[in-house]
Amino acid sequence: MVSLKKRSSQRILITHIGSLPRPKALWEVIEAKDKNQPYGQSALDTHLESAVRAIVSKQIEAGIDIPSDGE
Repeated sequence: MVSLKKRSSQRILITHIGSLPRPKALWEVIEAKDKNQPYGQSALDTHLESAVRAIVSKQIEAGIDIPSDGE
């Protein structure tokens, strides 16, 4: 879990605002759910967790001080 209470007197901490890219597999499950079509809740959970982990990792690699899932 990332602390949202980061502070710095040395520099301005950075984050971002807005949605971030989602993998196609996640979009497909979300679309099925939104259209009341069959989908697997476990597949949604798995794709969502994987996508959040990947995007937060990319933010950390890029030097973002306060990463976010984009939502």
